[in-house]
Amino acid sequence: MKELTLRKGRQSVDPKKRFPTGKVEIARRSAPGAVDASAQGESLALPIAAFQSRAASAPRAPGVYLMKDGDGRILYVGKSIDIRSRLRQHAASLRAGYGERNYRWIRQVRELSWLETNSELYALLLEDQLIKAHWPAGNVRQKEYLEYAWLAFSVEALPRLQVIDARQRGQFDAVFGPFHDLYHARDMADLVKMRFRLRTCAAVRAEGCLQGEMRKCSAPCRTAEAAERYRGTVARAAASLQRHDPWFFRFIDYTILRCSRNREFERAAWLHAMRHRYCALIRRQDFIEHFKRHGLVVREGGRWENTFYFLHGRMIRREGGELLAGEAPAEEGGLSEWQIIDRAQVIWAWLQGGRISGAAAVIDARFFRAEIADR
Repeated sequence: MKELTLRKGRQSVDPKKRFPTGKVEIARRSAPGAVDASAQGESLALPIAAFQSRAASAPRAPGVYLMKDGDGRILYVGKSIDIRSRLRQHAASLRAGYGERNYRWIRQVRELSWLETNSELYALLLEDQLIKAHWPAGNVRQKEYLEYAWLAFSVEALPRLQVIDARQRGQFDAVFGPFHDLYHARDMADLVKMRFRLRTCAAVRAEGCLQGEMRKCSAPCRTAEAAERYRGTVARAAASLQRHDPWFFRFIDYTILRCSRNREFERAAWLHAMRHRYCALIRRQDFIEHFKRHGLVVREGGRWENTFYFLHGRMIRREGGELLAGEAPAEEGGLSEWQIIDRAQVIWAWLQGGRISGAAAVIDARFFRAEIADR
């Protein structure tokens, strides 16, 4: 019988005893016909070699690349400003065996193709459209429009500020957003509730509640006069979410100063980040609203000079680059609201990505067509 002792929380056992060292050995013992790791590497050697040779012939230009299976189904859609370099990165990760989740679909890749766009912005727009159209197995995000979150006030006598998703958006007249991150939407809702002391309780109590006693809520349920004042507060909170509110900034700055004096540095840092997010929210909302109602001219400089013309979210003209026959986004007719919002988000993120060469100008829709006709 072998001796077993405890040393500093660990078990000391016989050093000659051999334990399973990995999943492959465990699989051998449990399943006699399991695949060996060396055999698995040999089965993947041919696809990886073919992948590398195909990637070596890719152009060093911006565009979208597609990975397809034997039946021609698209398994993955990606974009890059250097297609060859990006495909070589995929080949290196396959050769090193990074990420087991990749092998579930990468083994089925039998065809590799790409589409040159001569534009980084156009590659982003084309990638987003192809992902939503084909739902590739290898793409995790950008598959649908339901990822966005909004803020909205509930429809009741004493409204509450809520975080809603795309499925609930049609139930509210006024919404604020969108937020691409649900947690950012919740943080913004907490900040607005703190600023205006909005109601958070699920049920209205005539005698008040603990939030009112702690002065975290304006207690509109106590009297009719308090309820009327609360409705005015809700209107001011909605206005602060629609346009820049200097008093909202003063509240954030004063709270940051108070937290710093009390050595609450983590909360002060959170408020500092929320100040920037509030600015970005107002600017993004204005951009999306103008993109839906007016025209937009986007000029892309640098190595690939392009000019894009959008009207009511639809791209009506491009100058400076060659369009891909049969692969351009379907711009005939009107676009749905979700398509317009998603396209505006892509363009906004590209413009805010630190690219000095990118520039945008909003033009009134009444003069936009005349501006195009004169060119």
